[in-house]
Amino acid sequence: MTRLWPKGDLIKVLGEKEGAPDRLIWQGQMHPIAHVTRRWRVQIEWWREPLWRDYFKLTTETGLLLIIYHDLHEDNWYVQRLYD
Repeated sequence: MTRLWPKGDLIKVLGEKEGAPDRLIWQGQMHPIAHVTRRWRVQIEWWREPLWRDYFKLTTETGLLLIIYHDLHEDNWYVQRLYD
């Protein structure tokens, strides 16, 4: 089972390691990144409202498996999916 936030749940990312987030703060808790398993970029609908994001599927040292993204247009970070 997974939990999905279609519009994302705002997080704060601290530091970067090799172009990927190093740790994040979500719901008031710090989650150091253990491993990034996948990274991809999405850039669509440039002619209307642009969507330009870097996605990361990752695990944290606190035991979470997440998909997060960086909205490159707004420069904000979000959790999109939490895997149980």
